[in-house]
Amino acid sequence: MLTEGVSLIDSRSDRVVMEPNPTYWNPERKPTVRIVYDNGIGKDEGIKSVASGDGRVDVVFDLTPAEAKTFPQSDKGRIQTKKAKTILTGVFNETKPDSVWRDPAVRQALNRAIDRQFVLDQGAHGYGTVIPAFIQPGRYGADPGMSPIPHDPEAARAVLEKAGLGGREIMIVASPSWQGVVAAIGQCLSKIGLSARFVSDRGALPEDFDVKIEWYFDWTPQYPVACVHREFFGKDATLRQGPEDPEFDALYEKLLHTPAERTEEVVREVERYIQDRSKALFLYSPFTLFAVSDRVAFTAYDTCMSELAETRIKG
Repeated sequence: MLTEGVSLIDSRSDRVVMEPNPTYWNPERKPTVRIVYDNGIGKDEGIKSVASGDGRVDVVFDLTPAEAKTFPQSDKGRIQTKKAKTILTGVFNETKPDSVWRDPAVRQALNRAIDRQFVLDQGAHGYGTVIPAFIQPGRYGADPGMSPIPHDPEAARAVLEKAGLGGREIMIVASPSWQGVVAAIGQCLSKIGLSARFVSDRGALPEDFDVKIEWYFDWTPQYPVACVHREFFGKDATLRQGPEDPEFDALYEKLLHTPAERTEEVVREVERYIQDRSKALFLYSPFTLFAVSDRVAFTAYDTCMSELAETRIKG
């Protein structure tokens, strides 16, 4: 029984059993079900169990869009979605010698070449939300006046050809999970005379790559120093792919010394600056996907935690 703090569990355990805690501090969220994490059941097997209603598995976490798309027709289970605090974005490689991606106009042109809704629909089967920059619409710091960079392939073609990129192959590094996204991006690029080559990130990173697609957590007001803006562009960033950016550092310094009641407007300044300078290849915010048995009422959270405190047995 877990009563307080964090319990250490042997990561090699095949089964972890959690009993309801009658002394849980919040009576409105007091756990009522016995939870078994069965690490001996494979993911595919778990999905089939939910769909068949055989009673072995009630919730499977972190489905890929492809797994969710192929979930069998079933009256025993369903796919449940949640707008999680994550974004999918491309980091331009500005560090290679004579990188064309140091030019904001070229970065913006590649953004204009991409039809984000098409990429979301084709590459992720619609499981996500197109975003204008790094913060999801409706969340703290999102600017309701901001729109995604418009899809304008002809304007993109003109700028990219002027930069010497006409007919070029764009090397995109990504996890195999995002290969469908890269393929959809490639379809967009083909319309302006470019092509995309997928390279798996499972291995040494090629020095001459153009874009690396990764997912990150978006802005979290409780932990402002760890926000994605700082990770990408702050002067002590570990993910920075480009040269120092004194303008961004000044904005972030302003953010750290702004009174709490004015913080959100400064965050919006940061968002506008990032979009104006096209600091990344903006794509979309993926949904977190679950296979859930109709036997349970499952509450999904927008954090990375697999918390089951509010899960209930129906009936």
